[in-house]
Amino acid sequence: MSHALKPVASLSEAWLSALEHTADSINGRTKHLFMTVTDPGQEVSCIRRRIDNQLDHLGKQSVETVAETIFPQSLYRDPEISWSSELSQEHVQEVDKAAKDLYDGYLTMLSVLRTDPANRMGTYFSRMISWPGKEMNGINQLERVIKRIRASQRQGNRTENTIDVELSADCHENEDEIACDGTQLLAADDKRIRGFPCLVHLDFSLLNGELHCAAIYRHHHLFTKAYGNLVGLSNLMKFVCQQSGCEIGELVVLDGIAESQPIKHARNLAKRLRDELSGATLRLEL
Repeated sequence: MSHALKPVASLSEAWLSALEHTADSINGRTKHLFMTVTDPGQEVSCIRRRIDNQLDHLGKQSVETVAETIFPQSLYRDPEISWSSELSQEHVQEVDKAAKDLYDGYLTMLSVLRTDPANRMGTYFSRMISWPGKEMNGINQLERVIKRIRASQRQGNRTENTIDVELSADCHENEDEIACDGTQLLAADDKRIRGFPCLVHLDFSLLNGELHCAAIYRHHHLFTKAYGNLVGLSNLMKFVCQQSGCEIGELVVLDGIAESQPIKHARNLAKRLRDELSGATLRLEL
């Protein structure tokens, strides 16, 4: 049965609730799990520290390393200016240059990144900015999302609901847009049960000037990957909002299968974090 977790403000609380739910499920797995973060980017520091310590102990990638696979924050030189239809041409060029430098800088690294067997099919971010993600000069889906939102903003239209980024579907260029043959989780002849990409689709919806994002994962490893993925998605939303002049809205994540392996570590960590979080909340209330 599907399960929608209670919406929470921080990505830390959303992740912890998801971890608790799956760790208590049969074999530490559940299906169709919904997480909703109402204030993407907000974190609880004690939770971030704990999960990073546990990941390091197990020899897994850090939260920041996982987050960079979705949005390479370390490569982005923030112009500290948000795009606006009323922005001077000089400032618009500054905002545009920050995005272009990010795209170019990442793509010059792509051939090196793909030497890692895990990246042989490309990376999440390369698929966003150079579809299908294996080489430079592909289709920049992210750039087109930003241009489309800017066009809506210029026209005074603060609502737009058909802005998608495909990470797995069979896409091709169609005039000024990307045409996709549906969200193809796996090709008909693909015998993989797990593997890249687990994140298969991003939907950006502009409503009343706020940009919301829905991310679909076919298989989500909550203990080792999900926290970093939430950070990466939050950073991606901030980038798109800055580049298109929107306010950041909510982030929704749908997991086809959510898994909290290793179960014992997940259960123990979830309990410690819940106790610590409750104690911190109590101290604040006092």
